[in-house]
Amino acid sequence: MSSLLFTDEANDELPFEENFIEQAEYIGRDKFLQLAAEHPREVSILKKLVGGGAKLLIGPRGCGKSTLMRKAYYAALGGEVTGVFPIYVNFKLALKLEPYYVNGPNASYWFKKWLVLKVLQSAVETIEISDELVTPSRLPSKKKLSQRIDALEANHSDDGLEEEYTVSFLVELVEEIISENDLSRSVVLIDDAAHSFSEKQQEDFFDFFRAIKTRLLSPKAAIYPGITSNSASFHVGHDAEQIDAWVRPNGSEYEEFMLSLATKRLEGTGSDFISDNEEDIRFLAYASFGVPRGFLGMLRAVYNSPESYLNSDGSLNKAKVLRLSRAGRDMSHAVFDSLTAKLPSYESYVENGSKLYQAILSELKAFNKGKVPSRQAIQFAIKTPLGADLEKVFGFLQYSGLIMPAGQILKGEKGSFKIFDVHIGDLAADNTIVGNRTKSIPLFLEVIRATRHNAWPRLSTNGLLETAKVKSDTFTLSLPLCHSCETPRDNPEAKFCSNCGAQLKPSSTYEALVQKDISVLPISATMLKRIKANSHIRKVRDILIDASRETLLGINYIGKVRATKIVALAEEHVS
Repeated sequence: MSSLLFTDEANDELPFEENFIEQAEYIGRDKFLQLAAEHPREVSILKKLVGGGAKLLIGPRGCGKSTLMRKAYYAALGGEVTGVFPIYVNFKLALKLEPYYVNGPNASYWFKKWLVLKVLQSAVETIEISDELVTPSRLPSKKKLSQRIDALEANHSDDGLEEEYTVSFLVELVEEIISENDLSRSVVLIDDAAHSFSEKQQEDFFDFFRAIKTRLLSPKAAIYPGITSNSASFHVGHDAEQIDAWVRPNGSEYEEFMLSLATKRLEGTGSDFISDNEEDIRFLAYASFGVPRGFLGMLRAVYNSPESYLNSDGSLNKAKVLRLSRAGRDMSHAVFDSLTAKLPSYESYVENGSKLYQAILSELKAFNKGKVPSRQAIQFAIKTPLGADLEKVFGFLQYSGLIMPAGQILKGEKGSFKIFDVHIGDLAADNTIVGNRTKSIPLFLEVIRATRHNAWPRLSTNGLLETAKVKSDTFTLSLPLCHSCETPRDNPEAKFCSNCGAQLKPSSTYEALVQKDISVLPISATMLKRIKANSHIRKVRDILIDASRETLLGINYIGKVRATKIVALAEEHVS
């Protein structure tokens, strides 16, 4: 992945570098409300997030789920929505509990204790912020809750938890807060929910989600498409309504949303390259494919190094803009590739998925060849059913933000087809649209903005596999490697390595991820060298245990904002 994070790393942090922090959970309340743009469907989404009933907010990484969750929380907290006790809790680091699922028989029990503790901790934080609510006498202290959480995350289970911190205790306590303060309900806004890559852990989360839903308590969870496993007793539509957070990259509404985001982030910086380069900024917005995080990365690059992107008259260098437009797709591809480490048993699906995605681009390119810009396609249709293997791959591609569902059509005897948008950054970078013509931003925008004519390449599972040169029998689940020699296991029940004879140990995805060298994070070589030369930090684990960020802050040219970004990247790596 090409990193736009530290393009000015030889210098001190710039005054407004905080404006370009992408993840909402790392921005303070006042700054967040100042910087957040209004989502095109914000009114209806927030109404559902602060209202009754269970909801699932779905979308790929970086599409704005956390921003919507935070807005709902602050709306209830600030009195814009009355009668609601809001609890905002982030489950990003739920994978810390994954070793329980590898090493012990009571994993579900301890994980659900952790979930209860996290919600209670966040309830205490809401009470502290509001400073007006009556507090039940039996509500545990924040310190006690934090100690319990830390112990569980360090895999130190405590039998003393057995009699307290149950789901019933949580529900009773929250309903007591509602009653004592004459409120109508509580909404539990669970951000980064079910993001663990352990299927059993995800299923346990949905059992918990379903269990805390009552007449007075409404859980809301932000989840990913494509990789989330519901429990057998949980049914989307019946147990929770699904809300799509991903903004479709098309039309003036989308353009104005992204332009507003850019304007807010640059306000007060003294950098006014938007008004003079609106069409270029709109093109970059499309190239981010509805993922504000990628768009902000591009804006940050220009703000940090204006001399690299701006001409002497203040206009953006068109060639540089076209190169910069690749950053959004690079981010999505990096997320897709990371699945090899996070879901090692699906390694063949990730490898084959890359080939299938390139085959889709090839089919689109062939379809568009010779067509005028207004008739070129940026979508494809594929005949259903796809089959289990292709469904899994398409789920991974949606999780990564590389393809977006765009509906379904029935073509009589030809059957039913699912339609997908393809990442616009890839379409532009790979000459899938515009073709051999001279590349220009106006020409790309003409294709992207053109009215869709229900004309796409129609693909089939077998045809796509053939184009990608992928055989159907190559979709296999990989067994964990030997910890000593990294030879794949012969079978799931093997006790010893067939190659070196070492005893085989249970495999923990979390432990494998935190033991990675920090070079796996998208930071530049210079910053990487600086961190290693001036601190003991070598592995991702070292960043995660530096809770106060004291070590990072002791390194030259790393201030509060950059330390926050580095920690965010480490947490993203394990979530």
